[in-house]
Amino acid sequence: MTPQPPQRRTRSRRSEDIERERLFELTRDLLCVVAYDGVFRQINPAFERALGHSVEELTTHPFIEFVIQEDRERSMAEFMRVRDGAETLTFENRFLHADGSYRWLQWNATRDEERGVIYAVARDITERKTQDAELAQLASLVESSHDAIIRMSLHGVVESWNSAAEEIFGYPAHEVQDKPMSLLIPPGHVDHLPQILDGIRRGQKISHYDTIRRRKDGTVINVSLTLSPVRDAAGEIVGASAIARDITERKTAESERLSLMQKLEHALARTKRMTGGLPVCTSCKRVRDERGYWHDVMEYIGDHSDAQPIPALCEDCVERSGATDPMAEPPGSA
Repeated sequence: MTPQPPQRRTRSRRSEDIERERLFELTRDLLCVVAYDGVFRQINPAFERALGHSVEELTTHPFIEFVIQEDRERSMAEFMRVRDGAETLTFENRFLHADGSYRWLQWNATRDEERGVIYAVARDITERKTQDAELAQLASLVESSHDAIIRMSLHGVVESWNSAAEEIFGYPAHEVQDKPMSLLIPPGHVDHLPQILDGIRRGQKISHYDTIRRRKDGTVINVSLTLSPVRDAAGEIVGASAIARDITERKTAESERLSLMQKLEHALARTKRMTGGLPVCTSCKRVRDERGYWHDVMEYIGDHSDAQPIPALCEDCVERSGATDPMAEPPGSA
């Protein structure tokens, strides 16, 4: 192989230097060279973009001054490890931003013993950390919920459910994983789950859909369902979430209340009451109904009241006629 002339090798090295410089300038990762005293000797523009501090600030103070107080001790310990010859992979800490907030950085670093420096690459993972925290909070809320929270595919296959779902339906999560939701539908019951899933695929949300479901032990319970589409980062609908609340007690109470109302209405319908004015003949003592017909008072009471008329004499009539009141108690019976 013919050796390259010195002039060509010089141009080649210069070209490589330019390419490295461009990569150093344009990459979104934070690239740096750190001296053993902990001061950045060289940093790329990504540092300024990520942290908001000027290059001058970052390269004239020890890096530890830009680390939040809570992370300084372990960050310094990791720096000492690398300086002593260890390599660091995916070390995470928080750097202060110029606006007072902080950014999560993930580091890979190794030392150059001959030059007495450390080469390090960091990636801003703040967004990922925020998402992880939100997901952890959401997972905690899901697990602590008293309602069954179920995720399923667009074909109605169970992908996950929480501890409340286990309690309500009686199935441990591993027993229903990858099983169809139809497992919970009682035999012979006409359910609208297929139509609901069609609506979910079109982006519809179903709220407070009352239906029945069957527990593992065969018990049929009343549930109220709320179903919503689940979307991915691109906004595409990739599944459905279902929140199920056991409303069996409520339904039982409603049924008992309805039964009581029906019984009460039936009893009231049987009860006859005489209300308003009642014309009574002062001579024959008959009464006139609303149509103008006169009736014997005993007959009228029997037709318009649940009371049973019983013949009797008041005290005045007994005294005038000398008759005996048939309802009077025999002497000495008290």
